[in-house]
Amino acid sequence: MRSDFGDLIVNEAIVHSIPKKRKSDLTPAKVQFSETVCSMNSTVRGELQLKFRDVLVSLGREVVVDNEFKAQLPGQVRAFLEGECDLVEASKEIAELLLASQPLNSSDGLLLVAAVTLDGHKSLLMVKLEPESGMQATEIITDTGLRTFDVTYFANLLFTEASRVYKIALFSAAGLSEDAMEGWAADKQMTGKQLAKFFREAFLGCRLKNEPRQVTLRFHDAAVDWINTRISDADTRVSYLMAVLVELQSPTPVLDPDDFIKSRLQAPHRESFAECLRDNEVPVQTFDKDIELVEPKLRKMRMTFDNGVFLIAPIEAVESDSLKIENLSDGRTRLTLTGVMTETRSFGQGKARPRPADPTGAPIESTVHDSAPERS
Repeated sequence: MRSDFGDLIVNEAIVHSIPKKRKSDLTPAKVQFSETVCSMNSTVRGELQLKFRDVLVSLGREVVVDNEFKAQLPGQVRAFLEGECDLVEASKEIAELLLASQPLNSSDGLLLVAAVTLDGHKSLLMVKLEPESGMQATEIITDTGLRTFDVTYFANLLFTEASRVYKIALFSAAGLSEDAMEGWAADKQMTGKQLAKFFREAFLGCRLKNEPRQVTLRFHDAAVDWINTRISDADTRVSYLMAVLVELQSPTPVLDPDDFIKSRLQAPHRESFAECLRDNEVPVQTFDKDIELVEPKLRKMRMTFDNGVFLIAPIEAVESDSLKIENLSDGRTRLTLTGVMTETRSFGQGKARPRPADPTGAPIESTVHDSAPERS
């Protein structure tokens, strides 16, 4: 699915107030419904679009409805996208579902439900947030001609930079099929690109489309294959592979392929690499990184030559001045290794072959043992 939301257009929106649920409540908490859509001028509409686009691009994760969660929201979203109900009707049902899915003592807040267009397709966007308070200072001239500021207090500010809770989900008609529904979700309250469990499972009824361990492994394997099949310059090959290994071993919990492409690859290679990722079902937008499956491949680098020679070296050695790689004019590569030789030994893999029997029929004893394991 897409990673660019620049063409997202907000057509109309409605806001409902979601109360806090308390265990001590004698009567169930109830949603305070709006009865019609919001009044928005072009400035407000434009600002909302910029906010939504920014959050979806930076934090959006692809999600797919999972029927095992038995959530009711997907049915309401499908009904709206297929024209079975209008925005006001759908939003009220969605607000009730949000209240029911929230854990006890969750903060009260607002739910904005918007009918939007994405790439020309009818779409539905939902945002759960806490209103903020603040003051605005406007410069004025008093009746006596003196310059000062008129300070106004606002109790219900929306989408400020300090918004503490900001959950968003987007579903498009383009992501609908007969038995499936895909979309995007983001949670500014969580670390990295994680989603609150109640929001993703109980409310949206979705699972992540890209399981972090699998997508991290696909990124590594696709990148390594691309380097070996598309890059002929030996020095560039090593540089790119080192960039991949360093990126995967970095402590950041997420990986942004688009940023990796722009910061690590030369301009002529960027589109080819992005195409390779798409072909291998690796999202170009940021995804959660989990190196559990690929971690053993990140410790050392192997370089193989056409004469049968290969070198296995720790990443630290490649990063240091111990190895020098030179591209020769005839297409060959010169690898210079500088260091103190500490050991030499024979090398092989597999089990020793049994020796043939003596012509007289008596077996010949052998004391050949398996070769030493591979060492770097």
